Amino acid sequence: MLTLAPAADLAGLAPSSTALKSQSLALGRLFPALLDPDAKGGPFIANTLFSEASFAGHIRQGEPGNSVFLRRPDARAIIPWTPVFIRETNHLLQLPSSVTRHIDCSDLLVMNESSARYPVFGNKARKYEFLLPNLKWSGAKRLGTIGAISSNHALQFALANRVVDLTGDGQPLNCVLDLVLFEVPGAATDMARLAILQGLVEHVAIAKNDVELAGEASQEYARSWLHPDTDILVPPGGSNEVSVLGHMNAVAELAQFLDAAQAWSAPPDVMFVPMGSGSTVLGLLLGVHLMGWKTKVVGVADQDKSYLTRWLVNRQPSLPFVEGNVAKLARSTVEWLQKIHFPGISPDVLRVMQDEIFVPDSASWQPGYGLVDGTDVAWANELKEAGLSLDPVFTLKAWRSLLTMSKAGALKNKKVLFWNTYNSFDHMPSLLSSLG
Repeated sequence: MLTLAPAADLAGLAPSSTALKSQSLALGRLFPALLDPDAKGGPFIANTLFSEASFAGHIRQGEPGNSVFLRRPDARAIIPWTPVFIRETNHLLQLPSSVTRHIDCSDLLVMNESSARYPVFGNKARKYEFLLPNLKWSGAKRLGTIGAISSNHALQFALANRVVDLTGDGQPLNCVLDLVLFEVPGAATDMARLAILQGLVEHVAIAKNDVELAGEASQEYARSWLHPDTDILVPPGGSNEVSVLGHMNAVAELAQFLDAAQAWSAPPDVMFVPMGSGSTVLGLLLGVHLMGWKTKVVGVADQDKSYLTRWLVNRQPSLPFVEGNVAKLARSTVEWLQKIHFPGISPDVLRVMQDEIFVPDSASWQPGYGLVDGTDVAWANELKEAGLSLDPVFTLKAWRSLLTMSKAGALKNKKVLFWNTYNSFDHMPSLLSSLG
């Protein structure tokens, strides 16, 4: 058992509350009623950094961390939201011609969700903007979560739990947190990263990955490693129905960024995004639907599983594992959105996403989860020199998918957007020194 470091100095690892209070929910521009507490019908999204946002006396509906809140049984749903990072138009990155000359498309932009200053940022932070305040309003005291030892979610969630102000007066969630981390076959354990995690949480358990575990099976397995008092198990990747809202909002932000930068006069034709636990790609699919765009979203899987695991987890053994996982989350999320009368969700949204928007790629994840070949490494080095850092688990596989489709002529005369979900913040110096 590793004890939490009470003296750890984590100040400065998050933007100031003053700066965060200036942030607004982009979906509110598309649907103003979402931010109007007096509107009729549909949910109200409450910014928890302002004093009028309080969960006192509210009725909770749903599982902790995946709930809506009601002032009375017949009232509209309230969804708490906390801005976690600063939005800036410079998140749109134009790559140099030395890179783009290899790609046969009309134009290429990168939505670069990476920060050199803040460790909780972009892709994961978007989920936590809905997940963390939901956990707080649900009364969470002791949490557990799971992932690979290299998991971005494990590290960023552990940090977010300690540093993200959820009230406007400096109160983070600060729950007691346990981690169950699975070894990655074929990959060396990053001991410095593990040391940081041990300093941020109460208990870290390292589990062998000799059997193929996924979905509910992995969560049930993880429970045997957790403290008996752990009351809430946060899903892998922080992905649930509520956290999908983060990337629905991200598409509305993208529209604002494109307009402000005067980059394109029309939305992207094709969007590439890594695909793992599901809520990122699903949020983008639903966001494209809400915006009425004709964009194709290419979701690139990070892994696959056996026929048996596909059947056990998704009940769709013929469908690649991650695609099945996204489809399963899509069904429950759409059902939830329709139940709370979220605006802009058409009755046939599942068919529209499957037939008109979603282009799954479940081939580019090879040679294995978190493993890349020499060609990928060469591209990673060239892209890093151009200002774009990618990781071997997710984003390099998505880049490979982009190159493959380009070579096949599928991107010719298309405006292409690459969504970089990897936050390349260098955790080691600042966190190791903070944690002693």
